[in-house]
Amino acid sequence: MFPIVGPDSWQEFLKRHAEMLYQCDFFSKRIVTKFGLQQYFVLVFLHLGSRKVYVTKCTRKPNATWMKEQAKKFVEHVKANCQKVTLLLRDRDGIYRSGFDKVFRDAGIKVKKNSVRAPNLQAHIERFIQSLQQKALDHFIVFGEKHFDYLVSEYVEHYHTERPHQAMGNVPLTGDWPEPKDDPPDTIPIECRTRLGGLLRHYERRAA
Repeated sequence: MFPIVGPDSWQEFLKRHAEMLYQCDFFSKRIVTKFGLQQYFVLVFLHLGSRKVYVTKCTRKPNATWMKEQAKKFVEHVKANCQKVTLLLRDRDGIYRSGFDKVFRDAGIKVKKNSVRAPNLQAHIERFIQSLQQKALDHFIVFGEKHFDYLVSEYVEHYHTERPHQAMGNVPLTGDWPEPKDDPPDTIPIECRTRLGGLLRHYERRAA
């Protein structure tokens, strides 16, 4: 076990490996289908260094074939973005099927299983999932797979391009953002951009 503080603490371990480390976790939601309410699952990967996420499409059956397919797509995503990833952290949930870890090992990525009943070891990705659920999904009755995927993708886009992140300089994760000025001109109007019917809002000064 890692100590809480000190040079060999879990926090220091994450700092050392942040640029080459991803966490992954599942979340699920019951959605309305023609067969009644069904539980659907989504797999999320979070890069600790940048806080950017990669989110899969939803599925009702996260079987071995689906799991291997998502692992391969994630590896392709990492390569396409020229990221050097050496470590993936996940919990010990039985939903991780055989062959899932092997895809990562074959790509040179070590999979580390967290300790039992230690949710704090996945704090960053757990926080992202909590925000997604509380700020978006909990406000909707979801009708079908496409609706579910749309809601998730809109929040992910907001998370990446519009929402400021305190741990990352209080600016969005992507895009070019001007340095704040002490006394911005009052004549520059402020625009409000919305997503999901106004549930997600983003304010910025209109470009000159």
